Amino acid sequence: MTVQTIAILSPGNMGGAIGARMVEAGLDVITCLAGRTDYTRRKAAEAGFRDVGDLSALVREADMVLSVLDPAKAVEIAEQVATAMAETGATPVYVDCNATSPATAEWLNAIVTGVGAKFIDVGIIGGAPLPGKEFPALASSGPDARLLDELDGKGIAQLYIGPRIGQGSAIKICNGAFNKGAFALYTSVMLAAEHYGCTEFLRERLPRSQAGTVERLDDAIRRLPSLSGRYIGEMEQVAETFEAIGLTPLIHQGAADLFRLLNESPMAIERREEIDADRTVPETLRALADTLKGRDGAG
Repeated sequence: MTVQTIAILSPGNMGGAIGARMVEAGLDVITCLAGRTDYTRRKAAEAGFRDVGDLSALVREADMVLSVLDPAKAVEIAEQVATAMAETGATPVYVDCNATSPATAEWLNAIVTGVGAKFIDVGIIGGAPLPGKEFPALASSGPDARLLDELDGKGIAQLYIGPRIGQGSAIKICNGAFNKGAFALYTSVMLAAEHYGCTEFLRERLPRSQAGTVERLDDAIRRLPSLSGRYIGEMEQVAETFEAIGLTPLIHQGAADLFRLLNESPMAIERREEIDADRTVPETLRALADTLKGRDGAG
């Protein structure tokens, strides 16, 4: 198939950045901004997206729909798009790019194929693409995953994994389980150290035994509160995936709870571009420790 018009739901940090690179490649990128904030509308306009008004118009115009959003909303949005497909008779290819479990991917597949559309299961590997930087890899799977070959080098790098729904999701789940699980573990350790007044000693000690690792995790701590709201759902999906194959879900249920704590902090309202570049890791930890103390039963 020839893909010329791409719909992206939604134009957030990742979706907006991917869409902007697709616009640069000459593709027509559309979205639906009904009910979205002025901030989202501005970001979509800056990226060159075309707002088509509603989902019915979106599915009629799109050759392919990319769902790139909070994994907790993946099923809800897929159901809304499937309803629009059923009502209009238009069936663009639906590409789920969210950090969902393989089981959720199968559920999404049933929703989309149930109205006659093709479904591709994708896990995005890499951060939001910047102008002139490498594209993020879309680890794709499913019987129709090769349709994404058309977009390789046009905002994404196509990475075909296999023919089964759930394989693409598994790549993202395992990658996120390691990276964000490490962020959660490190932040928890440092908050415990902050509580007992030994943060600086530990921050001097750990780099000797964890050369290179601590620096990366330190950088993450400053950004985590602003990202934590999205990470909660992802860690819940990881826990669900691990439990389904006989592994303990408790590690990543704990990571989800840590991200809930971070999401309660005043810093959680910052958008990525608003993060205070001058705020140090110790200052971040002190603010998070205050949030922890404010929880019922903490002190």
